[in-house]
Amino acid sequence: MKKQAITLGRVGILLPIAVIIPIIGWLASIAGLILILISHYNFSKAFEKPPIFNKALLGLIISFFGQLIGGIIIGISVGLAAFTLAEGAVTDYQEGLSIIFGSGFAIFGLIIVLAAAIIGAYFLFQSLKALAEDTGVGLFKTAGLLYFIGAITSIIIVGLLVMFVGWIIHVVAYFSIKPDPAAEAATTV
Repeated sequence: MKKQAITLGRVGILLPIAVIIPIIGWLASIAGLILILISHYNFSKAFEKPPIFNKALLGLIISFFGQLIGGIIIGISVGLAAFTLAEGAVTDYQEGLSIIFGSGFAIFGLIIVLAAAIIGAYFLFQSLKALAEDTGVGLFKTAGLLYFIGAITSIIIVGLLVMFVGWIIHVVAYFSIKPDPAAEAATTV
């Protein structure tokens, strides 16, 4: 089961690279997230440590629904501003931005998105920290910490760079795991 978890994790962590492919890139990213979750599930079963999977799943759910709710709120705010702009009452770019952000509705949506990203990244960090303890690969903990720091600092552009570095370390961590030699010998016999 551990070997399967390693394989699924390796494939899943590399799939976001396909984002550069038009149309199917986002599908590959979603598939990657699912494979990583399945990998965490298999690790949690192999190590008999449910928090590895539970915290990763909780982080993903919180992040997803926060992004969805915040995105809807921002979309409504922009839609209302578009109706005002269509009436022709606004003649200036700054007036348009003040209509979007003036009511505070879009700012509230952005706060929800940011808070959900931070909370989701915290749970992912906790999951990766538990995985690091059980696999002996400390890079998982480092990657989780960088995801968390990146989510906190994502209000400025630097956070996205920190999260990207975290992803690279996450890739290296998955390729640093060694399957148990005793388990491999038992499966080949």
